[in-house]
Amino acid sequence: MYKECGIATTPTTRSSDMLQTAPQMFSSLSNTPSRPPQRPAESGASAASPPLRTQLADLRATLGLVWSSSPGHTITLLLLSLLSAFLPAATLYATKLLIDAVGKATTGNLAAAGGYPHLVQLLALQIGVGALGSVLGSFQNTSRELLGDSLQNTITLKILNKATGLEVEKFEDAETYDSLQNAYREVGVRPLGVLTQLIALLQAVITLLSIGALMARLGPLVLPLIVLASIPGVLIQNRFGSESYRMLRRRTQDARVQNYLGSLLTSDEVVKEVRLFHFEPYLIRRWEEYYLKFRAQLVPLVQRRNGWTLAASLLSAVLVGAATLGVLSRAAKGQITVGDFSLFALGIAQVQGQFSSLLSGVSGIYQNLLYIRNLFGFLEQPSRDLDAGEEWQGPIDTIEFEEVGFRYPLTGRDVLKGLSFRVERGQALALVGENGAGKTTAIKLLTRLFQPTGGRILLNGQDAAKFSARSVQREMSIIFQDFGQYQMTARENVVLSGEGDLNEVKRAAERSGADEFVETLPGEYDTMLGRLFSGGRQLSGGQWQKIALARLYYRHASVLVFDEPTAALDAAAEFETVSRLREQAGERITVIISHRFSTVRLADRIVVLDEGRVVENGSHAELLALDGRYAALFRLQASGYSD
Repeated sequence: MYKECGIATTPTTRSSDMLQTAPQMFSSLSNTPSRPPQRPAESGASAASPPLRTQLADLRATLGLVWSSSPGHTITLLLLSLLSAFLPAATLYATKLLIDAVGKATTGNLAAAGGYPHLVQLLALQIGVGALGSVLGSFQNTSRELLGDSLQNTITLKILNKATGLEVEKFEDAETYDSLQNAYREVGVRPLGVLTQLIALLQAVITLLSIGALMARLGPLVLPLIVLASIPGVLIQNRFGSESYRMLRRRTQDARVQNYLGSLLTSDEVVKEVRLFHFEPYLIRRWEEYYLKFRAQLVPLVQRRNGWTLAASLLSAVLVGAATLGVLSRAAKGQITVGDFSLFALGIAQVQGQFSSLLSGVSGIYQNLLYIRNLFGFLEQPSRDLDAGEEWQGPIDTIEFEEVGFRYPLTGRDVLKGLSFRVERGQALALVGENGAGKTTAIKLLTRLFQPTGGRILLNGQDAAKFSARSVQREMSIIFQDFGQYQMTARENVVLSGEGDLNEVKRAAERSGADEFVETLPGEYDTMLGRLFSGGRQLSGGQWQKIALARLYYRHASVLVFDEPTAALDAAAEFETVSRLREQAGERITVIISHRFSTVRLADRIVVLDEGRVVENGSHAELLALDGRYAALFRLQASGYSD
């Protein structure tokens, strides 16, 4: 049963799975070269076993998840499993009766065996019990598979919904990614494994009691000796299963780095640089270093496990031999029948298997709960309710930052310090500064993706914090420097919430200039973009940026935010885009981040940031006359165009 559920039943299975999957365990979630590994996760604490109260709470929560995913299949699986628990004893007893009868018949005493019809009846009984086991097993497998599919869907939706409620800054933290990846890794067999192992415990108890009753007449020490023979192997499985878990948790960060290195060798985004700079040998060498580091931990674990397993097997053989000797002694004295001895011979494997299931079920539940803690640990992370607060109504006419500060969680440095500026409807505001000055962070605060750690942001003179983030965001449209390139249709890339109104999509594409190439695609706005799916068409960087601009224009917002809107455009496209920006701004608030002063100059007011502070504030002409930081940057860029 355990193997069918994907649950390890021996230490060998656990470590071999670990060897095969550990280097690739996070490949589905961490293969994007655009997000390099960040600071190492605090693995020591996370690898420690949670307290008993937490494990019991996780057990209740896990069973609740299983039940909620499919009550019908859960009940069916439980009932079928309990019925199956009586079949091993029934099979042994039917076999004993048949062998005793056949033994009498072969000695010429057919009448004592009840005659030939009785032999046929006993054979039919034995076949019937086996057939019933097959029928119950078939229905069990069906229920288990369907329950597992429903459970996986339920848990995956919980993870996805949780991810949508996390603070945006959480996604810029390495530990959040580790937590998310660990949660995804437990979506598969772990929760279902807890249920099946609990059922297996009940099955084992019922089967042991029923078989124990049959074997009682073979001698008082037979059953205890066979049971004792099962204990060493289970203890070793439990010990090394826990060690395997802790080793995998410790290498969570290493595994993510290793998969990132591998993704650089297989990504179409960086393949040109990797080949031109002959980056491959270094990446492969680094990848192998992480594997060898993992291997250095795995080899001694496997060796110690196999050594203890061998010792346990030898001890088990001695104990079973002692039990067999006692049965043979009774057979020699004529105290048991041939059928009784066959019951003993066949019952040894059943008793050992069931007792091992009993003990390994307990340890298996414990181990599965260790891994499931990864899932619940992620689901227990605090969420931000984007709908909490008052509903914002109407357009945004003014935005004012009052001494706004921001610091990322778990860091000691303020990214923004006392940031203050004001922009009104019909005005364009530009944020200028070197990389790391805090421009994009200010935009994330403005758009309510982040929340200030100091000061406040006023919208139409009211504190933005009292309004729900989602209602405020409906009045804003933005294009980020690292805008999304979605492997969807051109229409979906513009709308981002379904197919939308095609006429509105076309108008937005005309404003951004994307219509010039989208309408040349085979399916026009219904053409799949990107290389990920069959029939997709890859775009250039500039074309993707025009799609992102169309996305901004599609939304009828009172605030437009442009984070490097012309970064991927050539000179002609930049001039055209800037001209469109002037036209589209109209009576809305426009906020621009750009390193290109040809774009910055269209702003009515320019705020210059340096290390999170406002160092200059004014129009283009005023800042040039001031002859400060802005003027120096402007002249530096202009010098590149002069002789």
